Amino acid sequence: MVVTLLYSIAGGMLVVLATGRTEQIAWKFLRLIGLLTFALTCVATVWSLRIHGLLADDALRMWAAISGAVAGLGAVAIVFIAPQSPSIARVFRFVCLIAGLCGLAACGLSALASTAEMVMPARTQTAPLSVLAAAMIVLGQLFGAMLLGSITISWLLGHAYLTATKMTIAPLRHFSWMLSWSIGLRIAFLVVSVLIAWCGIGGAPPTILARLEQWWLIATLRIGVGLVAVGAFAYMVAECVRLRSTQSATGILYFGSVMAYVGELASQQLVRELGWPI
Repeated sequence: MVVTLLYSIAGGMLVVLATGRTEQIAWKFLRLIGLLTFALTCVATVWSLRIHGLLADDALRMWAAISGAVAGLGAVAIVFIAPQSPSIARVFRFVCLIAGLCGLAACGLSALASTAEMVMPARTQTAPLSVLAAAMIVLGQLFGAMLLGSITISWLLGHAYLTATKMTIAPLRHFSWMLSWSIGLRIAFLVVSVLIAWCGIGGAPPTILARLEQWWLIATLRIGVGLVAVGAFAYMVAECVRLRSTQSATGILYFGSVMAYVGELASQQLVRELGWPI
């Protein structure tokens, strides 16, 4: 789960950064993002390889490690071209996008591999994940990565305002807007996922919601802390940004990011136990 979370944060940060106007952001902050994402992808890839070996039997894990390594190389490129980012903004955003998509691919593949290990009986392939379940798991990971990436970028940028005093409020406004949309999409995905499981659409296991009652504590963390509380914090951040109060927004984002990480870890645990994203 930790490997998937690290890939989610790294990939989400880079994709969210690619959506902003990087020429308005201090290049030292952009270099910091490159260093952080490189560290995250390195830790996740090395951790996965150490546990499962260089030539993992699971093709999903092998491709996840390859995608993570490519994302790490993209992060290295970001570190070196960050000083020239104002003059090559489009190229810089393109590099961020490609590296971020590789990170997202790594987190999706890692989540599928981790879920398959729990759902399928030991040493047998008689109960593979359905196509619908696999697609929903990957989609849930993508939405989760965008949430983690936007909230992490936002609080890091809020801290950067303490030293980069010439930056305008526009970048923080954009990333706080991305955070609001990300949490909205995450909540909408939860509703759709529960409805599909409840109605048994596409062969979704009808016992998912019944089994969910056994994991009520983790479900409470996932919904109450990871969605409701983070959504409330996102609203407060938007209000602080509207008032141009970067320090207040940063303080709120610190606490909100911890809740988002806890919520996504709880979500991954539920996916592993249920074989379905919640």
